[in-house]
Amino acid sequence: MNKFTKISATALFALFLTACDKPADKPAPAKPETTQPAPEAKQEAAQPAEAAKPAEATPAQEQADYNKLLEWNASQAQAQMAAQQKLQSDLTAAVQAKDDKKIEEAIKTFNKTVEDTIASLDKLDITAPSVKSIKDQNKEVLSLSSELLVDQLNLATKAPTEEQTKAYQAKVEKLQAAVAKLQKDGADLAQKFAPAAPAAPATPAAK
Repeated sequence: MNKFTKISATALFALFLTACDKPADKPAPAKPETTQPAPEAKQEAAQPAEAAKPAEATPAQEQADYNKLLEWNASQAQAQMAAQQKLQSDLTAAVQAKDDKKIEEAIKTFNKTVEDTIASLDKLDITAPSVKSIKDQNKEVLSLSSELLVDQLNLATKAPTEEQTKAYQAKVEKLQAAVAKLQKDGADLAQKFAPAAPAAPATPAAK
């Protein structure tokens, strides 16, 4: 039971935010879209396989979608922090009272906020493949985290089989891998849109 006092609710929200809330406090200005020269006639007659590929987003569209995700993260931050703090408080009280029912209610309440967050994320109209990938990864991390809370409750309050324990561990590892990928891909995307750092002044050579 006391393992619930150690549940890292922060991981459910703070980790998935790390991918997008680092580069700036506000969305970066959109980069002007460069005009590309018209392709030659031979290029237009591309192979069928190439024609089937999804169209790449323009730099302006990619920037706009990235800004949408930044703004969404900022708008969700306060509600997520409140839900996280409530979960920790409710779980601590339930564990102290040795009340399995209250633990279950606390997790259900928290997971409802996760569902609402995912629904809000789904409403974001993002088409640029690079940004949509981050959006989808955010959703996967949230969903896995929510599932793990329920699994952890079942393992703590019931007698789990060896198969159930292995399945839980496999899901933990899947979440860890998903978080690691989200952080890496999110950092790469943030670096792409981060303003270029000014070059350091050259130091005079020692005589």
